Amino acid sequence: MTNRGFFLSLTALLVFIIPSVYGADTKPAKQDCPSCEAFGVQRPQERKPAPAFSLKTLEGATVSLTDFKGKPVFIKFWATWCPSCEEELPILEKLLAGKKDQLVVLMLAIDGEKESRVQRAIKKAKLTLPVLLDVKEKIARTYGVTFIPAAFLIDRDGTIAAKIVGERDWNSPAAWGAVKEVFCLP
Repeated sequence: MTNRGFFLSLTALLVFIIPSVYGADTKPAKQDCPSCEAFGVQRPQERKPAPAFSLKTLEGATVSLTDFKGKPVFIKFWATWCPSCEEELPILEKLLAGKKDQLVVLMLAIDGEKESRVQRAIKKAKLTLPVLLDVKEKIARTYGVTFIPAAFLIDRDGTIAAKIVGERDWNSPAAWGAVKEVFCLP
């Protein structure tokens, strides 16, 4: 074998064979998200469809995740008995209410069977964002929520693009920066 033949064989080994043996992903790498790292956003290694759901609002209307296919969706799981959630509600209202033209926001109250408590919390926080009642935490369990507050960012294709678990400083520049970077918003 000539040197040229040896190098062509070695190149083929490196480019085609080794990645397939070690399970290299042929999908494009995740987009850089500097604000995500600063804000503690978790990006999944594997893209999975967001579990579909249909829930009632406090007014009795039914809202389904599938209604928003083609739009970025910010889902926030919260509860009235969660002090961190209570602190975040007015801050999220201030941050996200003015962004309704850029993304859909759904606030899922996991103590939905206690509607009067949810209504009091909404009134206290002056929340105008849509609140859905996750009765018996069924949807929270489907999403694997084990700690609240928790947020999921669902991309236009209906896949989970990111999650944010725990209390965050939604007033920080990194907060909206991370959401914009995940959803590729202007």
